Amino acid sequence: MGHMLTQKCIDEEGILPLLHALEGVTVVNEIGVRAENLLDTLSNKEGKGDGFLEEKVCKLRHATRDEMRRRALRKREELLQGLGMRQEPSSDGGERIVVSLPVLEGLEDVQEEEDGLACMVCREGYSLRPADLLGAYSYSKRVNLGVGSSGSARGGECVYTTCHQEAKRADAALRNPKKEWDGATLRNNESLCNSLFPVRGPSVPLAQYLRHVDQYWDNLNALGRADGNRLRLLTYDIVLMLARFATGASFSADCRGGGRESNSRFLPFMIQMARHLLDQGSPSQRRNMARAVSAYISSSSSDVRPSSPSGTQPTLGTEETVQFMMVNSFLSESYESWLQHRRAFLQRGIYHAYMQHTHSRAPSVTAPPQGVESGSMGQSATAEAGKNDDLLSIIRPMLVYTGLIEQLQHFFKVKKSASAIPARTEGASSTTEGEDESGNLEPWEVVMTERLLNIKELLGFPNEMLSWLDDINSAMDLQEAFDIVGVLAEVLSGGFTRCEDFVQAAINAGKS
Repeated sequence: MGHMLTQKCIDEEGILPLLHALEGVTVVNEIGVRAENLLDTLSNKEGKGDGFLEEKVCKLRHATRDEMRRRALRKREELLQGLGMRQEPSSDGGERIVVSLPVLEGLEDVQEEEDGLACMVCREGYSLRPADLLGAYSYSKRVNLGVGSSGSARGGECVYTTCHQEAKRADAALRNPKKEWDGATLRNNESLCNSLFPVRGPSVPLAQYLRHVDQYWDNLNALGRADGNRLRLLTYDIVLMLARFATGASFSADCRGGGRESNSRFLPFMIQMARHLLDQGSPSQRRNMARAVSAYISSSSSDVRPSSPSGTQPTLGTEETVQFMMVNSFLSESYESWLQHRRAFLQRGIYHAYMQHTHSRAPSVTAPPQGVESGSMGQSATAEAGKNDDLLSIIRPMLVYTGLIEQLQHFFKVKKSASAIPARTEGASSTTEGEDESGNLEPWEVVMTERLLNIKELLGFPNEMLSWLDDINSAMDLQEAFDIVGVLAEVLSGGFTRCEDFVQAAINAGKS
């Protein structure tokens, strides 16, 4: 061991680096172990002989270990950087890992490419897979509407129907299998979901959308019996969704997740399905709905009856409530017809909100009858409505609701190139607009159909709606609130000089 001539030969002929390199081989015939033993023997490891390679072998091994350590640290830094993290010294002299970026690099680019609508599993959307159907995880439950039962939906993450089915099969194949909606809840940011609401893109075949619409309603039927046809139930869902926005009620109380933003993105696709169900019905269905709206508006104010209160959201005692008929008007009438009916809807909505308020308190004194068109006010009515509560706080939810309908009407039915909105004609329309006798679509229906398939525009509407909601909820008085809704000119017409007079006249007219 430590033979001098052998060591000189290994050193001078450059064999030492080769033997050291062989030390790193760990899987072939114990070559690494044999090379290590040979170097130990030649370098006089046991202190016998006069070998001089021991120091060189130690330096070579230390240099290799240092280089491997540097590579490992560099690799770790690259991994942390890829995850949006970094390592920095801590106060106790050690090191800690901190988050330097809030999201994975490149994720924003994917969302922008898909205009904000992408599958949460594969991160692809309609620009990459235009013919595949996306769906939104939603949570539905039965609610009592006084005259029957309906569903109430909340929206969540988007997922391709094919990705959902693959995830469902993967969940079932786990060692501890998950049920379909238990796994979906995890993918939906742990917000409860029990159905997949189809979202139709512009290139999705109609037959595929029809099939998944049927699957959606079949799934809801499995959750429990609900009274009414699909269009009626979905209309109620839209009414209840808008009511939550109007009253500020929680979206997450039932499903443990979701808020204004996610549900505002879900709302346009509820409207998309509602129009689809309306179009798939008989040719006269839309015309009958429009006639029902006109009949509702032309009926006497004495026919209006308040619904019983129900917590934080407006209650619907019959189909002919003002909220339900506003949504019916949105689905079945042109924007011009809405402008004709808007003042009457506003008056009935104010009376409805006032009666909701009074029924939640002790019974109050009935004011003398007063016509809506009159600008005079009864003193008892003024004292009754404004004694303990500000008028704005009483009717604000209904003003917000009416304003939301106005926002929807304008967005879905008015061409952006239009320089001006057609002037409103006083009184209810005597004719019903829509399809003519040949079944051709009216211009407003063409605009609405095109907009309902424009995913980019549909996802831009929630931002406008939420901004408008912030404005209306910050209104300090009736005049400002009516102005934000866009009805101030109508309120101050007919001899009224103050917004308070219009509100009180609407209340008195409802009692007459």
